[in-house]
Amino acid sequence: MKHLLTKVLEEQLWKHKKMLIAVSGGSDSMVLAALLKESGITIAIAHCNFGLRGEDSDLDEQLVNTWAKENNIEFYIKRFDIPEILKAKGGNLQETARELRYAWFEELRQEMNFDFVATAHHKQDSVETMLINFFKGTGIAGMHGILPQQGKIIRPLLQFTKDEIKEYATANNIPWREDRSNAKDDYTRNALRHQLFPVIESLFPNVLENLSGNTNRFREVELLYRESLERHTKKLLEQRQHDWYIPVLKLKKLQPVIQTILWELLQPFSFNPAQLKDIIRLQDAETGKYVESSTHRIIKNRDFLIITPNTTTESTHVLVERNDSVISTSNFSLALKEKDFRPLDMDSIKHLQPEELCIDLEKVTFPLLLRPKKTGDYFYPLGTNSKKKKVSKYLIEQKVPLHEKELVWVLESDKKIIWVIGMRADDRFKVNAATKKILSLKLKKN
Repeated sequence: MKHLLTKVLEEQLWKHKKMLIAVSGGSDSMVLAALLKESGITIAIAHCNFGLRGEDSDLDEQLVNTWAKENNIEFYIKRFDIPEILKAKGGNLQETARELRYAWFEELRQEMNFDFVATAHHKQDSVETMLINFFKGTGIAGMHGILPQQGKIIRPLLQFTKDEIKEYATANNIPWREDRSNAKDDYTRNALRHQLFPVIESLFPNVLENLSGNTNRFREVELLYRESLERHTKKLLEQRQHDWYIPVLKLKKLQPVIQTILWELLQPFSFNPAQLKDIIRLQDAETGKYVESSTHRIIKNRDFLIITPNTTTESTHVLVERNDSVISTSNFSLALKEKDFRPLDMDSIKHLQPEELCIDLEKVTFPLLLRPKKTGDYFYPLGTNSKKKKVSKYLIEQKVPLHEKELVWVLESDKKIIWVIGMRADDRFKVNAATKKILSLKLKKN
């Protein structure tokens, strides 16, 4: 193991780096600490005590601390009150513990000026990760198992099996403690390790080596996959301020790989695989139709699918639903209110300020779309005998300065502009004697 580890350190260019080793007290991390110490690398030990196993947790800490002192190695300890943290913030115990652990490792690494944090993940860990990701449907990125290096985290023991590590610990009198919770099937990884993997191994005796070899091949496959995906991304995604535009015609040309490419493109925006079919249907949907994730919406708008933040102050394409009362953007807010129309109201409607508008509610189709004006926009300015006019020409006639033109927004319904916000309404939505209900709009600039 010493010889093979030295080879790994040289191949990965880790040999002359300073390493902070994450040591729990189990056989894997204790062997990693012993091997790296013997390699002559500058190391320190970091141990987390989550206090979840009572006296066992304290005995783990004691073992690691004692071994570090005996070997003249710097020892750092961090204790967490997980029950209190979960009570205050909620969340999953395992995920919370992992986030806290790695956040502290990185904080300590930077503070003590270490190059890397080394963890003791081994061959079985990597294969189990691959299987878990496969069953979860994470796609090609999950098939490479655990990578040797991710940022400042390195895993020097990935080519060794659990049995090889335990044999080395026994042969070299390296102390370690067994975490009794590893024998339970409470967690997905433990259930996979104790129940599923032995069955697979009985059918395919070399399964560990075979799957480990697959993880290496999948890493290479992913590199090719990412290169191809990057080419498609450059052609498909265009960023405009906080929004991303996908041309529908270009997207349609990607059959039959459209689902795979869309899945990869949309993951950063919190969409999930179950939404893919609905998103694909948006290609042929009417303007204003959308699919929503926890952070973003993807909206069909004419020839584009537009990915825009759910937070209206960040988005430049805001959907207005019928029950909305206030819509806020980074530059202004828009108050909306439905009212019954009375003929007596007509005179006051005709004399509204530019910041206010009343339109015939029955003439609009929800959701409305609030967005910046763009090239090619046109409308029928109210009071001009319904003559079609480009918004750009209207702004020139109104002598709007160039820098202010960039701040002009419009409100549209089913591809028709209702209002050049704060300036002029469209004649097609005006209130008349036949109107029964009106939608009142009031602009307030920030």
